[in-house]
Amino acid sequence: MTIEWDPIIFINLVLCIIILVLGYLIFKKSGEKLPLYVGIAFGLFGVSHAAMLAGLKVPLTLLLIIIRTLAYLLVIYALYRYLRENQVQKETRQAWVDFFREETGEKAIVNNEVEK
Repeated sequence: MTIEWDPIIFINLVLCIIILVLGYLIFKKSGEKLPLYVGIAFGLFGVSHAAMLAGLKVPLTLLLIIIRTLAYLLVIYALYRYLRENQVQKETRQAWVDFFREETGEKAIVNNEVEK
């Protein structure tokens, strides 16, 4: 095993470590899972970068492909979950607005026109 110095991969590794730490810290402070998932994904990318710097790119090619694929899938999952949670929140908020409009008898405004 020989170290293969590549400044681009090294910078990517450092940035992955920073994103991993920030994702964890934001999760601990806010309780939101999106930063944690993104941090873990970048941690996986960091493992791949570290293996490449350590000269293990060729012997671990299949494993590195799996690790990077898992990282991308984790980001996709995190974004999908975030989108889904926001959509549920938006629909819930709109349901409450509609409910209170019905209770007060207020007309809803849709596309700058008052509903009948």
